[in-house]
Amino acid sequence: MVRKSLATTGDAEAAVAAFRSRTGPHFFFSRAETPRLVDALETSLPGWSARTLAYADRITEGAVRLLSEDEVDLRAYASMPWQQDVLNDFRWDAKTFYRRVPVPYDRADMKVPWELARCQHFTTLGFAYRVSRDERYARALVAQIDDFIAHNPVGYGINWVSTMDVAIRAANWLWGYELVADAESVTDAFVTRLLASFVAHGRHIEENISVYEGGITTNHTVADYAGLVYLGVMLPELHQSEHWTETGIAGLCECMRTHTSEDGVDYENSLSYHRLVTEMYLGALVLAEGNGRVFPPEYRSRLERMIEFVMYYTTPDGRAPLVGDSDDGRWHVLGDYFGWEPSDHRSLLRAGGFVFARPDFTQAGGESDLAIEEAAWLAGVAALADVPPSHGPPTLESRGFPAGGRYVLRHGNHHALVCADDVGTRGFGNHKHNDFLSYELTVNGRATVVDCGSYLYLRDREARTAFRSTRSHNTLLVDGAEQNEMPDPFRMDPRARVTVREWRTGEHADVFDASHTGYVTLPSSVRHRRRVVFGKEPFAWLVVDSLEGEGEHAVESYVHLSPDLTVTAATQPLARQSQLDATVARLADELTLDRPPALRHGAALSCAGSDGGVLVVPFDWGLVSVDTGWVAPRYGRRVQAPVIRLHGALSAGTLIGYLIVAA
Repeated sequence: MVRKSLATTGDAEAAVAAFRSRTGPHFFFSRAETPRLVDALETSLPGWSARTLAYADRITEGAVRLLSEDEVDLRAYASMPWQQDVLNDFRWDAKTFYRRVPVPYDRADMKVPWELARCQHFTTLGFAYRVSRDERYARALVAQIDDFIAHNPVGYGINWVSTMDVAIRAANWLWGYELVADAESVTDAFVTRLLASFVAHGRHIEENISVYEGGITTNHTVADYAGLVYLGVMLPELHQSEHWTETGIAGLCECMRTHTSEDGVDYENSLSYHRLVTEMYLGALVLAEGNGRVFPPEYRSRLERMIEFVMYYTTPDGRAPLVGDSDDGRWHVLGDYFGWEPSDHRSLLRAGGFVFARPDFTQAGGESDLAIEEAAWLAGVAALADVPPSHGPPTLESRGFPAGGRYVLRHGNHHALVCADDVGTRGFGNHKHNDFLSYELTVNGRATVVDCGSYLYLRDREARTAFRSTRSHNTLLVDGAEQNEMPDPFRMDPRARVTVREWRTGEHADVFDASHTGYVTLPSSVRHRRRVVFGKEPFAWLVVDSLEGEGEHAVESYVHLSPDLTVTAATQPLARQSQLDATVARLADELTLDRPPALRHGAALSCAGSDGGVLVVPFDWGLVSVDTGWVAPRYGRRVQAPVIRLHGALSAGTLIGYLIVAA
């Protein structure tokens, strides 16, 4: 197979020898540069080498990271359990043609074997080899590739079902090979098998580009094209390489044009998937341009804006809000394998700062280990240049991303993100939640009002629906109806459309005013209108809701709180009540209201953690309940959390809502 695939008239042995002795193309790093890169990482992150070796030792002993589990011990298996959901004790048949592989939704999660077969632990094995030159790490990597090839015949079994995962695996195998290529374990016979498998991966991707009903493309499609770019650029000896490269670049450019808004927001309604595709777009750009390929200026410009959006949505404590779906997916993991935090997207900022010469990106990326490691391996030693301490993180204020339907309100250590996007993916809504006019809020640098996350996709359909539902978001539920119907786990009927009536930022306060049409089909048609005022100094967050239309409706307003907060009734002295009334009056002046809404005195709730908290004070309407809900900080992991529910009968036109202030 290799003989026929290599662009050479010689025999396979000669072709492999030529492949191994070549001086180009150039990967993200050169092997000659790695000693300097390793030294620079150790200087920037004292103890980095020891931690990398410790991680690699755990991997060689059978440990991997899988979705909700930071470490899974696979030593009980005779070989790598490529075809198994080891978290739910289910095995797929490796002899089943990939298009006929059954998906037992209620018994297992196909994402588990996919995650294992992405081989994202290979980079850590490779880094350890570059640090130590210890053959154990190279042998482990080589053995696992051979084991995969032996137990996953091309086109059969669960690991050829998702083209995206084939592409991610190919990219990580390339990383692994480049890191250990000069090891004794990497024999000519192994390289022959590896090249043959790369050919199979590339052909499978090319023949199975992910395109869905109506020609819709998604993050899966981006991964497919990025995989072709990696294979095409790094394997020019293959007959198909030029075609793969050209197809991949053209496909990425089309996805960038159709998937991202003018202000740089990915159209799948998810910050987690925004991070994932940005990694793909950035990796393909750096690799291709490092080998003489040119992307159009608009591609580079939109990618820069995508990273700029990451900078704004990142909270002061370095988190990304849990907006939309999240399966914690990555293109490649270039550092802190067992320790990286899925909600930390700052590695994109540090790498993007180098690629686009944006010091504000670099500063916003901060000094997290993952940000430093990933920038170094992706962009080289130059990316480790210290940010002048006097600069610190950039000073960012509120900013709207109207084309992408996201609004960021921030000042100092206070941060909020409001959802005003329509059902994305051209109305398909594969990763959209019923979060219209919902928000996440950080007060004094700590997560306070949060999105509930995703939890699981297909293994628990009931939970899947619940976490996507209106009730799981910080917005209004009217007459028990969903904002949009969800006909299946990855569809949403695009009934609700958002109209932003006002977006205004100022020195003392910002104003967001919008409505949506999710409830216009009720027997008594209404629109939910939400007005938010963000008071800056002192901090205050005023939410004013109303129904525009007719009739009386059963309304529930939800405020989901961070799991580490405890809610108790607040005993407020008269002076504080007067102060709260004055705060509402001050903020209400920013809105066009006949009169400010009245707070319900004596109904304030203290939402406190070990390092402070907030008061939530409802308007004088309805009942107030403190319930227990769920928040899923990671895919497959959920924890109980308090939720405030304001509920009662509401006539159209009546103002309801609440005030949030620092405790």
